[in-house]
Amino acid sequence: MRKRLFAVLFFWPALLFGQTTSISPYSGFGLGELAPQGYDRSFAMGGVGLGFNDSLAINPMNPASYSFFKRKNPIFQVGLKGQYMKISSEINTDDASNFAMNDFALGMPVGKGGAFVLGINPATNVGYNLVLIDEYTDAEGVTFPVINKFKGSGGFNKFYLGMSQKLYERTDSITGPLTTISVGGDVIFYGGTKNIVFDIIYADSANSFNNTRFTESERIRDFGFDFGFQAQQYFNKRSTFKYVSVTLGATVNIPKFMSTKFKSTVFTYKVNSRGEEVVQDSIFFIDDIEGDSYIPIRYAVGIMIDINKKWQIGIDYSAQNWSEYKQVINNVELKNDNLTDMFRTGIGFQFNPAPIGQRKVNTSYLKLITYRAGFRYYKQYLKFGDYQLDEKAISLGLNLPFSKSQSFSSFNLGIEFGTSGTIDNGLVKQNFINFMIGLTLLPHRYNRWFVQRKFK
Repeated sequence: MRKRLFAVLFFWPALLFGQTTSISPYSGFGLGELAPQGYDRSFAMGGVGLGFNDSLAINPMNPASYSFFKRKNPIFQVGLKGQYMKISSEINTDDASNFAMNDFALGMPVGKGGAFVLGINPATNVGYNLVLIDEYTDAEGVTFPVINKFKGSGGFNKFYLGMSQKLYERTDSITGPLTTISVGGDVIFYGGTKNIVFDIIYADSANSFNNTRFTESERIRDFGFDFGFQAQQYFNKRSTFKYVSVTLGATVNIPKFMSTKFKSTVFTYKVNSRGEEVVQDSIFFIDDIEGDSYIPIRYAVGIMIDINKKWQIGIDYSAQNWSEYKQVINNVELKNDNLTDMFRTGIGFQFNPAPIGQRKVNTSYLKLITYRAGFRYYKQYLKFGDYQLDEKAISLGLNLPFSKSQSFSSFNLGIEFGTSGTIDNGLVKQNFINFMIGLTLLPHRYNRWFVQRKFK
């Protein structure tokens, strides 16, 4: 006879200050917790960025945006992300935090209206540690606790080489660009491993049952492709800083089977007097079985409105048909009933009182700061029975230029307050605070990197 005694949740990163950005128990399902593909600027704007292009930042959300880099102005960008999470069930509450790198990219303008970007972002994250204590009564009527431990770590990263080109640009000799159409693409290498460990530990058993451990890992090594498009149109443009522009952005990935290797073991063990684990019997073992994981199509659209280079307002929508996800091992097709179609939507804005080009020597530093805010709603790709996991959050942020000098470099700060999940039906609710710290480095206004000096 088995009955639930009590549950205790302990969550922490798989590596301290390390390589996972998830501390959610939900990251154990599917390929892990899907990482947002934004960066520090879009993070503070509700994740909005598909219609955003900026000559002073790399926007990995839409590869078509790379074509707006200024000539001879390469960009280096790095972002760090932290998280504090309070996790609640029907009977217990716990909290955890972590801190890890979120993105790293280098962008280079090439020729006229062209650019390439080299970078890395997380694609999915896995990081949880769960302890569930049950009560077990054996055939002789002896009752003792049984400890179930669930632990997950790892995830998948995307290493990408992006290219972009302006296909069409109509300009005015005085006011500058009036219409621009750009396309871009990322060649992506997906790599990483998802690891799961499940232990059944018989504590204080008079019969000295063997403990049981189940391990499973999935390793992906394969290429993928994302494509992006942006069309920007200016209206009532009277000067470089007097206008309204509307930019439409769209991206799509090419769905495909990703080469996957699977490894799984089941064995029994005991813990000796020195605390060492001693294997008793190997029940099941498979090593590096070749297979495929089908990544379904993802599409996204967005719009960004720019008013006088001071106000930017954007709306994004993205979706992915995870109900079509499947894995094929030895010609056997496996489906995951916990996965379903997902979508994200967000709205965000930013305000810069004194944009670059309108600043004066005596301009207050507070007017040089860009102020950001946003809201996002995320219907996740996990479902449990009739309940589909959702997430909502509000965000705030600042862009802080290095100084009132001629440098284009800056810090970006963002914070997000959100909630996801529910405590009903044995699930957990997550209240979280995420924060982002980003650094963008560009050449000084009167300096150029990678250009050989003609005079010494």
